[in-house]
Amino acid sequence: MTHAVLVCSGARIPSPRLLDHPLIDRLSVVTEHRHAARYPESVLVETVGSIHDVDEVLAAAWRIAGRYPIDGALAPYEVGMPAAGYVRTVLGLPGPDFHTATLFTNKHVMKQRLSRAGLDLMPFAAAHSDAQVRARAEEFGWPVVVKPAYGGGSKDVAVVADAAELDAWLAAGGSPRPHNPTAVVERQAEILTEYHCDGVVADGEVRFAITSRYLEPVLGSIGQGTPYGSYQLPLDHPEHLAVAELHAAAVAALGLWSGVTHLEVFSTPDGLRVSEIACRPGGGAVPTAIELRHGVNLLDVCVRTSLALPPFPDSAPDPAHPEARYLGHCGLALRPGVITEMTSERELTQLPGVLRVDLLNRVGDEIAGHIYSASAAGFVHVGAETEEQVRDRLTAVRAGHRIRTRPADAPAEPRAALQEASS
Repeated sequence: MTHAVLVCSGARIPSPRLLDHPLIDRLSVVTEHRHAARYPESVLVETVGSIHDVDEVLAAAWRIAGRYPIDGALAPYEVGMPAAGYVRTVLGLPGPDFHTATLFTNKHVMKQRLSRAGLDLMPFAAAHSDAQVRARAEEFGWPVVVKPAYGGGSKDVAVVADAAELDAWLAAGGSPRPHNPTAVVERQAEILTEYHCDGVVADGEVRFAITSRYLEPVLGSIGQGTPYGSYQLPLDHPEHLAVAELHAAAVAALGLWSGVTHLEVFSTPDGLRVSEIACRPGGGAVPTAIELRHGVNLLDVCVRTSLALPPFPDSAPDPAHPEARYLGHCGLALRPGVITEMTSERELTQLPGVLRVDLLNRVGDEIAGHIYSASAAGFVHVGAETEEQVRDRLTAVRAGHRIRTRPADAPAEPRAALQEASS
């Protein structure tokens, strides 16, 4: 009987497929206090004060192991990966150990290792106090990018134009802070194009890699109400070949033996620059998009490699839309409040080239909490024959989507109280 432990922060809600995965006979969860109720009664849940506290998470894993032997630790989300790596190291479990997990999650250590391996990055530095953040920013010159060393989904990542904006970021708790005391300061890149490359690694070799091109740079769209969109490049596309080469070099530099990867790369006037790489599936609808075009389920690969199984099943992948030379997807705009009106699934499926619509929210839902780069009211996937066509079709989806909200504490009327956003 295969028993896996999922290490998951309270901010994430695991997918139903993960909670009822066919390769896992028994699933236990380590999550943060007050979030045990979101899991079914069949799941053993141990809670901790913070998923960042690796010793606390290890103690919870030990309690679970005392009941049932553990075969693997799952960490498909960025927050929780270091703790899962620590559990794997101490309990002798397969998958990325604590050292590897740190290289793939601590952005400063990661960039140091990538730079030493000869990969081109934007100039960067670590800072461990507010004073050091200010000093590093002054050294690079404005504007600069600031971010916590540990984090995901572009949370608390910002471009600051001057000292006043930097002070506002620090005051808002961007970083440093008690559980995440290191910040990374970078010289801002002049981004012409941004890519993500999603891969599968087994026995230290890249077995699968797909490059996708974002519709616009992700950092510039944060807080603008427009979720990201991207489209996959054909395997013979020269931009895919160039990015895939950087992906292989990054995997080798960080020493990943097995797992799933998600790399971010910028095209600048001075050439390609590596941004960051993670050893987890990409966020939002990236895994769904890749499965539609190539038949590879990255969540399944993540589970399999965490259980010391081969990354792919014996049967060949069966993609739903192998005929689409270009397959793209985009998120639908989302904003806080109670949704009072939103484009229907039927309306979206009638747009040109639409292959699949996944709505995550409905009229009446209340949207609260942090909205990050992968937050969306839903995702739409389109197919196309040319790069220009896939971009046009994704643009049409954004233009055809509408959403209206009202503040959660406001009455449904008058209509003037409604806020409108379009993607």
